[in-house]
Amino acid sequence: MKSHARSILDAYNRLLRLCGRRLRVSEADKAVGLQERRTVVSGGSRSDTNPLEIKVNGPETATFDFDWPTAELFRLRDVWLTGDQGQVFLEDGSLFEPWVRPYNLAKLKISQPLKLGATQIKGPVFHLTGRNHENRGHFMLQHLPRLMAARDYLKSLPDYRILVAPGHSRWQGRYIAWAGLDPSKLVEGTRGTMQVDDLIFIPNLYGKSSLCPPPFYNELSDCAASYPVPDGPGRPLFITRRDAPDKQLMNEERIVEILRSKIGPVDLIRLGEHPLPDQIGMFRAAPLVMGAIGQGICNVLFCKTTLLVMLAPGTPDKQVYTTSHGAQLARICGNEALTFLSNEPAPSRGDWTFPEERFITLLDRLLQQPEAARIKPAAT
Repeated sequence: MKSHARSILDAYNRLLRLCGRRLRVSEADKAVGLQERRTVVSGGSRSDTNPLEIKVNGPETATFDFDWPTAELFRLRDVWLTGDQGQVFLEDGSLFEPWVRPYNLAKLKISQPLKLGATQIKGPVFHLTGRNHENRGHFMLQHLPRLMAARDYLKSLPDYRILVAPGHSRWQGRYIAWAGLDPSKLVEGTRGTMQVDDLIFIPNLYGKSSLCPPPFYNELSDCAASYPVPDGPGRPLFITRRDAPDKQLMNEERIVEILRSKIGPVDLIRLGEHPLPDQIGMFRAAPLVMGAIGQGICNVLFCKTTLLVMLAPGTPDKQVYTTSHGAQLARICGNEALTFLSNEPAPSRGDWTFPEERFITLLDRLLQQPEAARIKPAAT
């Protein structure tokens, strides 16, 4: 349900459109109120060929290339933020173009600020909201790296706060603590209009692959080492999507049954039933993490020596979803990983099934590889 502030903001923007008020956009070099600008991330690229993928699936999907842009930190005076995404407007009413990156402005719903009655937020404030802020996977993989890119700069300030979307500070604070920053610095925004006198902003750090520069993921994975893991060897994990709103694996129970018949005990995990510290410990100790493509797979970011197997619909030449947040993320952090494709078409965001015979074939092929030695059942 929309908040009162959001309803008022939407009504105001409908009125602006009726009056013919056009959106103005300012490039960074022409931004009113720009106090400071510095490069914090150099552009780069990564090309990775996965030997395990070749041995199990063949060479067609074994190489993954991605790049990321140069990113800058901007410090802006007297800005206006709108909605829970914190769309950044300058004092002259123009939209700050770096906020849009890497999206197409024409496809975004932009809400111009209603300055009357705006919430006042004193700075310096680091902007840590944006598109998909409410999704834990996107928050981990796309927003936390922005904060880490600003970490040294923020720590050099006598005081600062971190602006997050309304209603999310409790769970996002746990992720910020995991990343080594102080969750008491968090302040929630509103769904209406906010006025910030001193804003620190870093645009999104990813390109078409939706992956940020690898060093940030490596560092976040290292941060998980401070969390305790269960005594003894961990158990293989299968991440269920039975509580997910979409993309459910309809024959999940049968897939788990087959997996157990091949390797022995496997824990079926519903992430919402486990607090973040426990999730970190379980994932770090697990020799195998398996599950259908989705938010839960992003937890491989906690791992260092795990084997990830992600199940996804589609064929090598027509994948339903990009899989960069699975196998590539796992390998960036020092794990082995590959994707089992269903080799069948499936609707985007729809529920789907994985053919049992294909799963058996791929799993048997994987268990023949030395990378799977930790998950093979003990010889009798």
